Amino acid sequence: MTRRELVERSALGGAALVCLLLAAALALLALDASRTRDALASGDVRYRVTPETPGLWSARTLVPFEAATTLLGSEDDVELRRAIRAVRLARLDDTSVSVSDPQVAILRNAAQARLDALVSGDGDAQEQSRAANLLGVLGLARVVTETQDRVALLSATVANFQLAIALDPDNDDAKYNLELVLQRSRGIELAEGAGGQNPSPGGTGSSGAGAGDPGSGY
Repeated sequence: MTRRELVERSALGGAALVCLLLAAALALLALDASRTRDALASGDVRYRVTPETPGLWSARTLVPFEAATTLLGSEDDVELRRAIRAVRLARLDDTSVSVSDPQVAILRNAAQARLDALVSGDGDAQEQSRAANLLGVLGLARVVTETQDRVALLSATVANFQLAIALDPDNDDAKYNLELVLQRSRGIELAEGAGGQNPSPGGTGSSGAGAGDPGSGY
């Protein structure tokens, strides 16, 4: 066998190995995509029952760098679900919770950080609108419970609801919430009944006010 033939055979062998590795990677990616879709569906079910469960909507994947999530384009879906969960865990409508409780502050700050990231990102306008609406809900809870800087808090709350409507003119939740906060904020004093709202499935604290079920309306 000549040297040229050896080189050609080596090149063919290398190409075959590359093809084999690529096929294996695609097979693993397909498996990860299936697991990711299943994790979204099962996470939605578990959220309704036990929203405090860690790891909701997370799949055990084999290909690194969340390639399956990128392939499916579900990053924003997952982040919005996690933001909704963070708002619910912040216990906005639990009157037994002290706003000075450090753990409550941590939960609410975490929820706000997730929502801020969604609103400032480059995702779907409807999802950004839902996130802006929830920022307004968080702001409304602060206006009700806090005594300092209420004018600034109220202004930011109104601005978030207005942004939600600008991003998605069909966002009836944001329209309702904007009307609610404007009606109840005359004189910068909210009525007692304008307090916390809970974006939990099936109940949002006021008609049209909350986040709805993860997995619905996306």
